[in-house]
Amino acid sequence: MIAPGSPAPPLAGQPVCGLPFDLAVARRRGTVAVIFLAPLASRAAQQNLAGVTEIWPRVDAEAGGMVLVSRSPLETARDFVPRHHVLVPMLVDTSGELAAAWEVGKASGLAATLVRARPAFVRNAVSVWRNGQPLPENHADQLPAAFVVTREGEVAWAWYGRRVNDPLDSEAVWAAVRG
Repeated sequence: MIAPGSPAPPLAGQPVCGLPFDLAVARRRGTVAVIFLAPLASRAAQQNLAGVTEIWPRVDAEAGGMVLVSRSPLETARDFVPRHHVLVPMLVDTSGELAAAWEVGKASGLAATLVRARPAFVRNAVSVWRNGQPLPENHADQLPAAFVVTREGEVAWAWYGRRVNDPLDSEAVWAAVRG
């Protein structure tokens, strides 16, 4: 796990919408929040996104910014971002390279086994209920995580979810961004 005081791994890519994102460039403006979401069709991703959306204007105006990272398929993210009015840049990590570099893991144990074992019709029904249509979803066991990276490229704060549905304390992220 990446601990506070560690150098932040590189993070760059083309968001689902908007201009290319590069953590090194964003850091020039100030501290940057990096949020790894659970699968987009999950309850946790939507709850965490609601909290992140509340602090986004403050982080964007007073710090270096924020970026979201999802292991969900690009097709899912392209539907999800406009449907949920996501203004924060969202990178799609289909290969898992970003999650691996930031040491964001996958759920384990009985709960993770059950998440992976759910039949497709149950996953689709839950997705229809949450999103209005079934979204394709990979990496249903992806854990959430959050980091705050300083202007100097050092991790100032880190949080790792232990379960897919762990809630992110967005106010803790904001407090860490403010320093």
